[in-house]
Amino acid sequence: MPTIKEIALKAGVSYSTVSRALNDKKGVKPQVREKILKLAKEMNYFPHYQAKALVQKRVGVIAVVIPRASEFAFQNPFYSHILLGLSQQANKHDYRLMLSINEKSGYASLYQRRMVDGVVVVANRTDDKNIDELVEMQVPTVVVPGFGDQKGPDVASVNSENHQSVKRAVTYLISLGHTKIAFILGRMNSAYSTERLAAYKAALAEQGIDFKSKYIRESDFSKTDGFNLMGKLLDMEEPPTSVICINDSVTPGALHQIRSRGLKIPQDLSVVAIGCSDVLELHQPPLTTVRTRVVEIGKAAAKSLIQIMEKGSPLEKRIIIPSDLIIRESTGVYKGRI
Repeated sequence: MPTIKEIALKAGVSYSTVSRALNDKKGVKPQVREKILKLAKEMNYFPHYQAKALVQKRVGVIAVVIPRASEFAFQNPFYSHILLGLSQQANKHDYRLMLSINEKSGYASLYQRRMVDGVVVVANRTDDKNIDELVEMQVPTVVVPGFGDQKGPDVASVNSENHQSVKRAVTYLISLGHTKIAFILGRMNSAYSTERLAAYKAALAEQGIDFKSKYIRESDFSKTDGFNLMGKLLDMEEPPTSVICINDSVTPGALHQIRSRGLKIPQDLSVVAIGCSDVLELHQPPLTTVRTRVVEIGKAAAKSLIQIMEKGSPLEKRIIIPSDLIIRESTGVYKGRI
């Protein structure tokens, strides 16, 4: 592997001039910089990142921790969208991403071993003690979605707007005549679930409709659970006339269950999906959606973490990215009202 000294010798300049040119520093004439960069490319030069880290006091790597099994993470569009946002923002600041899925040894160890400069925990659980450890050890950290209104460690977070968007969706279903509204949520150790359940209850209360827990189901956020729980809802003595699905994995499972029974959307059952996948638009009929801007969440998380790593603190401790209610053809007037 060629060294900076070899490039300097071939270019006829000093070692420090090559170093400044390769690191995009001032003090190098444009024609000299161009010559050095061309030589570096021809000689297949790559910077020694361990040495660079010692000089710059940074590794140039951000850990993206996903505390879920790889099979789940790679099948859920949420993670690919958030990684896209994270990588776009990280690349702008010359950081690379290191993906850690279902980490067993604790998230802080990645930082302690000088493998990364900071950590983004994606889809954190509110009872995850590894996050407490990150805070205690003062590791630069951002969590997505964070802890919502629940008490948690003092850590920077980025979340989608969950309350008003879901409240609007439930209110819209009620305006169509639906009162038996099911909600397939995730586990209650996720801020996504607790915040959206609170919004669901608030919308019912505002319209004078009693909350019935039998229409609430907790999933593991998977397609399989979406299928099974939708089946249990449809088998009830008083099945729901509409359903809200919490993410892009639960929704396809629920839709498969509905189709397998020969039911029509929205004639027999209205469906609202929460998610970020463009596939929701392609479903027939197109799905009414609470669209979460997950790429923007990823960008905001990376930006916030870089501020912590380079400045010591973020501009905002808790960032909320707006969500949108998009009304399409999967929701209709309750036929009992017609």
